[in-house]
Amino acid sequence: MAKNKKQTSSFTDRQEVLNLYPIKYVFLFAFSLLVLMTPYYRGLYFDYELTVFQAVASAIFILFAIYLYATKNGFEIKYKLEYILLLFMVAYIVPFFFAANRRLAIGEFLKYAFYFAIFAMAIRLATDKFERLTILNALFISTVGVAFFGYQAAVGLIPETARPLGMPMNGLWAGNMINSTLQYHNTAGTVLAFGFIISLMLGLYTENRFLKAFYFAASSFILTAFFFTYSRGCYVTLLLALLAFFLLLPREKRISIVFNLAIVAAVVLAFLNRVGAQLNPNGKEKLWVILLFQFAIVWAAVYAFGFVENRLYALKDEVYIISALTVAALGVIGFVIAINMHLLPSSIVDRVMSINFRDRNFVERLVFYKDGLKIFLRSPIFGYGGGTWVSLYFMYQSYLYFTTQSHNYFLQVLLDTGLFGFAILMVFLYMIFSTALKAWSKKDREKNILIAGIFAGALQLYLHSILDFDFSLASVQVLLFASLGVLFAIVSEVLQKTKEDEKLIVQRRTKLLAPALLAFYLFVMIISINFRIGNYNANLGQQALQMNNLSAAYSFLSKAVEYDSLSSSALSDYATVLYKIGDQNRDANLIAKANDYFKQAIENDRFSAKIRFRYAVYLLAHGAIDEGLKQIEEGIKLQPLLPANYEVKADAYAKVGDYYLGKGDKEKAKKYYEVVLRIPQEVERVKRERERMPDIIREDPNSRKFSITDRTLQIVNEVKKKM
Repeated sequence: MAKNKKQTSSFTDRQEVLNLYPIKYVFLFAFSLLVLMTPYYRGLYFDYELTVFQAVASAIFILFAIYLYATKNGFEIKYKLEYILLLFMVAYIVPFFFAANRRLAIGEFLKYAFYFAIFAMAIRLATDKFERLTILNALFISTVGVAFFGYQAAVGLIPETARPLGMPMNGLWAGNMINSTLQYHNTAGTVLAFGFIISLMLGLYTENRFLKAFYFAASSFILTAFFFTYSRGCYVTLLLALLAFFLLLPREKRISIVFNLAIVAAVVLAFLNRVGAQLNPNGKEKLWVILLFQFAIVWAAVYAFGFVENRLYALKDEVYIISALTVAALGVIGFVIAINMHLLPSSIVDRVMSINFRDRNFVERLVFYKDGLKIFLRSPIFGYGGGTWVSLYFMYQSYLYFTTQSHNYFLQVLLDTGLFGFAILMVFLYMIFSTALKAWSKKDREKNILIAGIFAGALQLYLHSILDFDFSLASVQVLLFASLGVLFAIVSEVLQKTKEDEKLIVQRRTKLLAPALLAFYLFVMIISINFRIGNYNANLGQQALQMNNLSAAYSFLSKAVEYDSLSSSALSDYATVLYKIGDQNRDANLIAKANDYFKQAIENDRFSAKIRFRYAVYLLAHGAIDEGLKQIEEGIKLQPLLPANYEVKADAYAKVGDYYLGKGDKEKAKKYYEVVLRIPQEVERVKRERERMPDIIREDPNSRKFSITDRTLQIVNEVKKKM
């Protein structure tokens, strides 16, 4: 007995040492740094960077869980929200075996495993004020960095060939818009709007007058960059999110935000023209002088206002409401005056004034949504897995457009996971926001500032995701789930005081889930590394193939398919290399092997017209004429409104006809020639039955109206002569 007590005491002592030793802060720093860096690698849109971050996050998650096991806190999955998020991951893996694109399906599943790790770690790290502020400041610093890189690129201080820490620096400033490291102006806009709200929240939260002035001054730096993303959707959603922020703040902080935000907005609007004039290579020095001067003015004004701010808290509600409305009215009047007096950049004014329901971008998005619903009806219960839109939209589009995204996150979830996954998402959103409001209703003044800010920041991201594809960039969801993890940690603490936190917890839990998760994240880490190696070799192999360096292409692509056997592009490239080498060396085994890899590529990506056309070239070149032409017909069914596809069809059938004509079989040649001659009628029929182009798009001379190409007509006319 004494021995057991001694062992227990020793174990407890080790737990206490681990709790006291600052290991937790090592994890806090690693986690915060990981979250902070995510927007700088092209928003983690591409597998090349995403898989690295997934592997690192998995490693941190495993080590952090092991650390928690070793402490008296332990590690278990106990919150209902975590179970719902795990179930959402299940919704993404269920369609894998009948997915439109298996590689994209597993990729999206791994993304949500990444987000779950971020959410779970944020909850467990944000247990106290210091830890919460560390994570929230990481989010704040991250968005300051997004603004910084956008400015630097605009004045040409960052060469596009630069690769600091491997971060691609091309496309940060394009079309006179700040895209920053997120590569797309609307996504940069929503991230900066999110960061702007977080900076306002931190400014309201701190009681240090100096630091408060710093946060508000930094918010002006972010807001200025936000305007030059020219994201009209974000202009609207930010106003809605700020309204929610205002309503959720404690009374005295509402007074504070009204006046401090008025200072920030007034100074930013006053300087917009000057900043805009320097966003070119000639503004390298002047831009930063102006921005620093703007920063200093906001800092000084907010700092000075801090001396009288507390006196305003004694205002009666009537006076306070009138003051708030007056400031808002003056803001609107000032904005209108600024527009009329040309005090604001005309480019920004034009973007604001163009917000209407007849705008081409808005109309196009409505078309995307309508076409997306056609895809949804094809598999409404479980969807077609991640990547459904990009795999299927050509089949259902109302006219010829090119977009790899549906521009609506909720539609994307509906297509990927069907009603099953969509319902889970709705439950998750309801629970996170309703529990946040429940905790807010407890009137914990200090925590309500954080609840209001994180709630509004998340609302901004979700609102804009209805209009665009921000959440397809993994970094945006990492920022979101890191903030939601902090929010839930605060909510749990508030409700724990009133003994209502039990409603957040799953009472009957299995002890096997936590160790199973560790094994799962080891799998995620390994497969992410494999996908990264596969992606790297696939890129090099494709480059070698384009240069017709078959030996190098073979070397790289064989590794690519070894490490990522689901990649249809790598499989089809490898098949192409195999049959080309086989043709050169007259190696029947390699030629037959190429056929197997083409079939595997089609199995993994069965709605890809590109792969079917490549397979058709292989089949036709190796005597499988009927099967080759069948693949071309299948490719046209997958992309019926792409005029170039009919060139491929005309050329293929004409060459087969020529082949039989050369052999003296005129009847067989005629059979294939007649197919070519019917192509103009086929094009007209498809145009009549499939093309539904809105008037505003049809009126645009640059719109892609569906019609027969000159090359197709040339082939038809050549066949007519032969007939």
